[in-house]
Parts: sequence; structure tokens; C-alpha cells
Amino acid sequence: MDLKKLLYFVTIVEEGQITRAAKKLYMAQPPLSLQLKTLEEELGVTLIERTTKKIELTSAGWTFFQRAKEILNSVEGMITEVREEAIGIAGKLSIGTVMSCVSYLPEPIQLFQQKYPRVSFQLWEGDSHRIEELLQTHTIDLGITRLPIKSDNLNIVRLNTEPLIAVYPRSMNIFEKNTIAIDDLKEYPLMVLHGQGGKGIFEMFVESCQSFGFNPKIICESPDAATLLTLVDSEVGIAILPKSAMHLRPKGTLLCSEITPLLKSETALVWIKNRPLSKTVEQFKELLIDLLYN
Repeated sequence: MDLKKLLYFVTIVEEGQITRAAKKLYMAQPPLSLQLKTLEEELGVTLIERTTKKIELTSAGWTFFQRAKEILNSVEGMITEVREEAIGIAGKLSIGTVMSCVSYLPEPIQLFQQKYPRVSFQLWEGDSHRIEELLQTHTIDLGITRLPIKSDNLNIVRLNTEPLIAVYPRSMNIFEKNTIAIDDLKEYPLMVLHGQGGKGIFEMFVESCQSFGFNPKIICESPDAATLLTLVDSEVGIAILPKSAMHLRPKGTLLCSEITPLLKSETALVWIKNRPLSKTVEQFKELLIDLLYN
């Protein structure tokens, strides 16, 4: 059974007469009557009583009419959805981000939702290593991560370079300036952002401390910036994080100082090379880049 037969039947019922239905379908009446007869033979039931000029549905005919309309509406909806997704105005957009880069997303998501309200977002979180894995398995379309990255099959657009900071609770206001020398941290319990694999913030910070002649007193390491900030709030120690991580806490609840000499962390937007992006993904990518560069 093809969709045309469903359409023919539904049109006959809605028009109440084969002659009017044939006219609406731009076809002659005899072929339409033949299609109806063929449909009934295929189903093995009578759908329409032919004792009067007016269409009268049998019980089976009424059930078939309802289900046929549901199918035709579903197909029409599917076609519309696919077409809208093809031109980037519907569908689901999957984005992976390291926790300390979540602050990049609220504005572009809000603007994109205003323009394309039928696009939904699925967000994944993890360290840089996890974001690369999600891209390689095609679980996400785009990733916002910290450099460096291991994979050589990713397109990279650098987004921002930011300093590393020491974050501490207001009750522990030990640093009077906006900056702190790295060797002034050697006596304090430290908690450092540490992802899996590759040389990242943890390695950079430890090597910098060692170049000043001391090994930092690291009591905790975690790939989750939010977890470290929660521990700081509980006065467990001082967290070493990228500056943008401060957006994860209400303004003013914690204090921070930039570490000198300046230690930098670079963020990037990444996606798989030679993998065509949908129009929806392409438009969101361009919006995110435009917001950060303009």
C-alpha cells in the first residue's frame, strides 16, 4: 500500500463525493473509483457503502480514515521537519564543553533560540580529553575546549586567551592586590584543575612552580572547575583555575588574584575535519565566533 492510496481515500471522505474528490485531485472519476476498489480489495474489507450518492463510511472505513489521516499528517510533519533542519531552522544541536568554558554558551544559545525557536540543544560536559572523544564518536557536533589537544583531525578556531588565577574565599583575604606572585603560593594548600591526557593547566602550573624552586602543596586535583570552587567556598584551600571559571559562581562570593608571571590558558572551538556540518550547526558556529570576535 502506498501513500497515494491513503491520500485518495482521505480526499474522498473529506469531499463527501468521488466526483468532487477527483476534481480536487486533478484526475478523472473512473480511475479514482478504481483506486478505491483496489484499496478495499487489498484490505479485504468494505470501507464505503455505495447504496446512496452520499459517502457513508463503514465502521472499518471510519477507523481506516482516522489512521490514514494520522499517517499523512505524520509524513507531512516529517517532510517539513527534514526541510527545516536542512536549512538550519530546526533540529538538535549537540555541544560539548569543559566546565570552565560554560560561560561562552549562554549568550549565543539565547540569541540562536530567539531566531530559531525549533532548535533544541544537548550539552555535554567533560575535560578536554573527554570532549575529543565525544567528537570522534560523533556524539557532539561542536566542542569548546582548552588547548592543547591531541587529535590532528580537528578544525580549531581559537576563541580566547586568559590568565590563570588563584581563587580563595572572602574570609581568607590573604592577598591585597589583584595579582599574586607564584612563589607566594608555596605555603598554601592548593587545588588545581587537572584533565586527562596531554599537557594542560596542571602540568603548566607545576612546572612554573618548580622553575621558582618549589613543589606546590597540591591537596586536590579535579577536571571539574565547579567542584574546586565549591571546595574553595568551604575553605578547603586555594584553587588554581582559568579566569573564566569565576563565572560559575555568583559575583562577589569568592575572591581571586592573577598569578604572576602570567600563566595563560587558551580556549578553542573544535569540530571534526572533513565532516560536513548541518546548516544548523554551521549557523551556530558562525554566531559563536562572531560574538567573540566582534
